[in-house]
Amino acid sequence: MFIKHPGGWRLRLSGGVLLLALTGCSGGNDGMNTNSMASSPPPASSPPPASSPPPPSSPPSTMLTADFDSIQANIFTPICAGCHGGANPAENLNLDAEHSYNDLVNVPSTEEPTLDRVKPGDPTNSYLVIHLQKEGDGAPAGDIPFVIQWIQDGAPPGSATMAMSSEFKVAAVQPNPGDTLHASPPRIVIGFTQELDIGGLNPAAVRLERITEADDGQSGTLVIPVSVAVPSHNARALLVTPGSTLSPGQYQVVLNMDSSAVVRSQSGALLDSAAAEVGERLVTKFTVEAK
Repeated sequence: MFIKHPGGWRLRLSGGVLLLALTGCSGGNDGMNTNSMASSPPPASSPPPASSPPPPSSPPSTMLTADFDSIQANIFTPICAGCHGGANPAENLNLDAEHSYNDLVNVPSTEEPTLDRVKPGDPTNSYLVIHLQKEGDGAPAGDIPFVIQWIQDGAPPGSATMAMSSEFKVAAVQPNPGDTLHASPPRIVIGFTQELDIGGLNPAAVRLERITEADDGQSGTLVIPVSVAVPSHNARALLVTPGSTLSPGQYQVVLNMDSSAVVRSQSGALLDSAAAEVGERLVTKFTVEAK
């Protein structure tokens, strides 16, 4: 296993042995001149210099390792999320801590739709790796092997995602409620706190609706055709893909709470009971603005 530390690279061998690469400094002397030492008079004694206070210690930087939590903390959040975040993330890829895993794993790339952003076990055909190797986008070249190794290991989620919540509920959604988008989103991503019952998932469980307004000022909704999918390596995410480009206007995503089409977790849990009483649950409402 290899890890990156602020002081350099360390290679850990079996048995707990740690091998360090060190360099020495000669201080500018080619060798010891014994003649000059013998002929030179001893230096006059002088009082020792006043001791200066030690420099303040700085906390060690977090080490980068080939797991999702470390990659999020050291690459995605500080380097990528500035552009890949907010209501209109670059290439519709949100890499903040709340959305990144659901936006990456087995999700088609916007730039190369034939490739998934992250294809677990296959870094060569993961567009995230291809893009980092070609563009970098601020990530040091030395950090990319950690991303490759994480994908090679199956792209497992981080500890926060792995922690099973006792309550089955929506954890995150992209676009977020209230977002104003500059263009039609290629998909809506809904993240849950527990893995979904894929076998029992009814496409009618999710609706994308355009909010309309009649001449008398009354609002209504128009159902937009969508396809619904769960990524093969991330059963906590639901991908809702519009059947066509969304024209400018206001939209909402609703989960059907009727027993015949309800979203369930693998354990059989239902979403919160308050939503079940009204027969549906509003997940997000967003606006696509006119260009």
